[in-house]
Amino acid sequence: MQAKENETVTLEALRSEIEALRTAYEAELASLRDDKSAAERALSEKHEKFKRFLRDQEAWLNEYVEIRLFKDNEKYKDDVYVAINGKNCVIRRGVWTRIRRKFAMLLDQSEIQDLRTAELMEREENRFADESRRHEM
Repeated sequence: MQAKENETVTLEALRSEIEALRTAYEAELASLRDDKSAAERALSEKHEKFKRFLRDQEAWLNEYVEIRLFKDNEKYKDDVYVAINGKNCVIRRGVWTRIRRKFAMLLDQSEIQDLRTAELMEREENRFADESRRHEM
């Protein structure tokens, strides 16, 4: 509230204006607190949902599954040692064995990587053979 040149401001008018400003400020502050607490609740809910998801995934990875590894009398005759993050197990070949799913998945991933490596080696052998023929070696 600004006074014009000829207008005088009374103490009571200033007090009422200050009180109105303080009330508006407190209302805005309360609104911001409510917004913040709502955002914190939403974040907390997301955090709890993520923690539940992680617990469910951990439980699924730790379920037992049965597998049997190929066995012959040459290259594939020894037991297989598998380790993940400090947890390990030894799997006998040629016998149905119950292991945690995470170890079975690691074995699957290892087999897939072996197949990809074999494909790459074959591709490179073919490329080398083609280059050799081209250069008459």
